[in-house]
Amino acid sequence: MDPKLIEILICPITAKRLRLSKDKKLLVTIDEKLAYPIIDGIPRLSPEDVIDDFKKRK
Repeated sequence: MDPKLIEILICPITAKRLRLSKDKKLLVTIDEKLAYPIIDGIPRLSPEDVIDDFKKRK
């Protein structure tokens, strides 16, 4: 994903900034509580796609 795009994305649920995960397959909130998958280069930011409690799953 384009780093400039990541800089402007926010979580639609919490309005917190997002960052790219280490494996570059997820966008994760800065507090690491929620994550969104990136499928075929497209971030899925819908509440239906959210991975809740991401920090606990690491």
